[in-house]
Amino acid sequence: MSKRILPCTYRFLVVLAALSISWTGTILLAQEVPPGWSAAAQFRFGVGARALALGSAYTALAEGPTAVYWNPAGLLLAPLEVEGMYTEPFGRAIGYRLQFVGVGGQIPHLDWRIGWLNAHVGGIPNTETGGFFDYDSSVFLGALATEQEMQTGVIRIGLTAKVYRDQLLEGRAQGLGWDFGVILRFADQSIGYCSQDVGSTRFRWRGTGQEPLVVIPWVHRLGVAAHWLDHMLVTIGEVILEPNVTPTFRTGIEWTPINELALRGGLRLEPLPEGHHPVWSLGVGIVPWEGLAIDYCFLRSPLPAAGISTDTHVVSVGFGF
Repeated sequence: MSKRILPCTYRFLVVLAALSISWTGTILLAQEVPPGWSAAAQFRFGVGARALALGSAYTALAEGPTAVYWNPAGLLLAPLEVEGMYTEPFGRAIGYRLQFVGVGGQIPHLDWRIGWLNAHVGGIPNTETGGFFDYDSSVFLGALATEQEMQTGVIRIGLTAKVYRDQLLEGRAQGLGWDFGVILRFADQSIGYCSQDVGSTRFRWRGTGQEPLVVIPWVHRLGVAAHWLDHMLVTIGEVILEPNVTPTFRTGIEWTPINELALRGGLRLEPLPEGHHPVWSLGVGIVPWEGLAIDYCFLRSPLPAAGISTDTHVVSVGFGF
């Protein structure tokens, strides 16, 4: 890949621009909160057991196929990678499941990723007919990323296109959204910014009585990561900004005593009307042999709901070729 040397001061300009875009976009969008604002909240859960175990503070550290969700500027670790995730956020109390499959690879001058994130709820009682019905919601993602060298590191830039598709009884909804991401990587630190659903994503339901408007908010995520002890220890943190919502804070830590084992922990503070709800996470990653990674995450009450145990287990499996 042809690379250009950029001045060291570019890191500060990019961070300043990211902060300016974040605050300006948030202030502008905060002037209006239309109906349907909480749409696609099911996709806020996140993807990948490693990222979730790190408190979902993954914007500056995004790697592998799951970067198509966290930050399209994320790094690929192998010429071809595949990763899948499965979880049931409410356990088996209701038929709610969340799953992700992603693939990433490289072509000249570009990294690419595609992914499918699906939320499915089955067996919902139909009070009108007495039967049951399902709700299915998916987002199809495709991302491209490129990089250039600086004097002291690398700058990566990525763009994701997302197609939303929802189905409920006879109703259908489809829409197109965009994410933009930047990561600055240095020897022991990285700074990441992701503009999610740029300008907000809007589309309508069809085949329903009222055909409500779907509005997915414009979210800004800014994170930092630092490596210590010859990269055996990683600490990360980030802030999430969106209109009319108290900023969300996330932090995580990962210790890799040997190449085949990683221990993780994290905390994220989810904004609720009565204040922030803490979500603690623990996780472990193992590499039983080269090219295979198995990750597990335990989340303590990520979705508070009265009378329902929401402690959640997440499993991911990844392959690199």
